Amino acid sequence: MALNQFVIFTLLNEKFAIDIMKIDEIIRMMEITPIPKADYFIEGIINLRGKVIPVIDLKKKLGLSETEYTKTTRIIVVNIRNKKIGVIVDSVDEVVRIDDNKIEAAPAVSSGIDTNFVTGVAKTDKGLIIIIDIEKVFSEEETDSLSKF
Repeated sequence: MALNQFVIFTLLNEKFAIDIMKIDEIIRMMEITPIPKADYFIEGIINLRGKVIPVIDLKKKLGLSETEYTKTTRIIVVNIRNKKIGVIVDSVDEVVRIDDNKIEAAPAVSSGIDTNFVTGVAKTDKGLIIIIDIEKVFSEEETDSLSKF
């Protein structure tokens, strides 16, 4: 039985998780500079300690309805194929350890998002958590185009 650590975050009142090994840091929402003619899900770029990082809205990318950013909105800086990308989420809740045996295969109908992005669903004492493979959310072409910023 293996324990995996995940960062739990919220999108539209649903709980999601990303493997902590894919995450560099979590920051508060900050001013994002828009990029003309960027893909619909790209919010723009930020300057994080001298590094330019592209930022995407995860709700847009997953095809979920958009909402206003609030004081709990966060940017999770993830490392995908050795490229740093900021991912906007509604809030970050906690870091948890989840046993492999508590993770089940993703059902065909989970939250209306593409199940190719979903690794599984974890049953916890706080309810169901949808585990996302953040690398599968972006195609290699999208990752390459994001790295040009």
